[in-house]
Amino acid sequence: MNKGIILAGIAGVLWGTIPIAVKQVYATGSATALEMSFFRFVVAAALVGGLTRARNQPVLLKNRWSVLMGFWGIFWMSFISFYGIQYTSAVNATILFNSNPLMVAVLVMALRWETVTAKTIGGVILGIVGVCAVSGMRADVHILGDVLVLAGALGWAVYTILGYKLKAYASFTVTSSSFLWGLPFFVIFFREMPAISNVGWLWILYIGLIPTAFAFACYVRAVDLIGSTHAAVFQYLAPVVAVIISVGCGLEQVTLLQVAGVVMIIGGIELVRK
Repeated sequence: MNKGIILAGIAGVLWGTIPIAVKQVYATGSATALEMSFFRFVVAAALVGGLTRARNQPVLLKNRWSVLMGFWGIFWMSFISFYGIQYTSAVNATILFNSNPLMVAVLVMALRWETVTAKTIGGVILGIVGVCAVSGMRADVHILGDVLVLAGALGWAVYTILGYKLKAYASFTVTSSSFLWGLPFFVIFFREMPAISNVGWLWILYIGLIPTAFAFACYVRAVDLIGSTHAAVFQYLAPVVAVIISVGCGLEQVTLLQVAGVVMIIGGIELVRK
C-alpha cells in the first residue's frame, strides 16, 4: 500500500480521538480549554519544530501570513473548539469540526479564487443539511457547544486558506511556524499557573504528542507524497473513529440521525472536492 495513504489514514484516525481525550480532561475538573490548548501546542511545537530542524528547514517564518495562521489555526481553532466540547458530545464535536472543508469551499467562492459550479453549490447545501441533522435536531445537546465547535472549525478553514499564501515554503516549516506564532496568543489570556491533576497532564500530553504533533507530521508527509486533495479525504475517518470509540466504550449513544448527518457531510465534501 502507498506510504502516503497509510500516513494520511493514521492522521485521520488519531484526529478522531481528540474530542474524546478532551472530554477525559474535563472529567478531571482540573484544566480549562485555554490551558489544554496551550500545553497541547507547547508539546506539538517542540516535536514538530525538532523534526523541521532535522530536515534542515526554517522553523519560524517572519511574515504576517504565518502570524495569522498562528492565530486562526492554532489559538482560535483549539481554544474555541475545546471550549465548545464541554457543552456538546464528543461525537457531535468530531463530526461538526470535520465539516470544515465545506467552510473552505465557501471562503474560496467568496474570495473568487475558484469557479463556482453547480456541484460546489450542491455540495455545500448537502453538507449544511448534514450539519443540521447532526446538531440542530437533538434536544439533549446544547446548541452553544455545537456553535462553538463550528466556530473553531471556521478557524481551521481560515488557516487552510491562509496556507495558500505560503505555498512556496516547505510544509513542515509552515506547520512549525504556525505552532510557534500561535503560542503567544494563549499566554496573553493566562492569569495564574494552572493546578492540573496528574491524570489531566497525562491526557494533555497524549493530545499534544499523538493526535497533534505525530498526526500533523504524518499528514504533512502524506501531502508531500500523495497531494493535498487525496490526503484530505482521510479526514473523513475522524468522525467514524469517534463514533466507534464512543459506542464501543459505552461513552455516548449515537443516533441514526447522526449517522445520516455524517453521510451527508461526507457526500457534500466529496461533491465540493470534485
